[in-house]
Amino acid sequence: MNQKTYYQIADVIQHYRTWLKVIDTEQVTPMRLFVDGELKTCMCKTLTLQSYREHYGFVRTRKWHITEYDIGRGVVALVRKDPDARKRIEREKLTLTDVEYIIEKASFGILKLELDRYDYD
Repeated sequence: MNQKTYYQIADVIQHYRTWLKVIDTEQVTPMRLFVDGELKTCMCKTLTLQSYREHYGFVRTRKWHITEYDIGRGVVALVRKDPDARKRIEREKLTLTDVEYIIEKASFGILKLELDRYDYD
């Protein structure tokens, strides 16, 4: 996955957040993948999100670590669903709906970001 896309997703989440904030984008964690009939360990960059208020039964300060690999799979799922998304990704113009869909797919349906254009500043 393109690094600009990875950081753009983190920026959109941080700027339009409603109950989750971005804690870290540079943490590297080991990940196991099934390749050629065996499990192989690789190091993968991880996006760390934390709830800063209680929401949907998730307690405050709950953290989720979403690997760059899973985010990449979410991007692929988005492009399959909406072919115009490829142009938005290339132009670095992802919408809030795009980012919500990517993170929902990357977190296996657990996280629903509910991003909002309300200006907090």
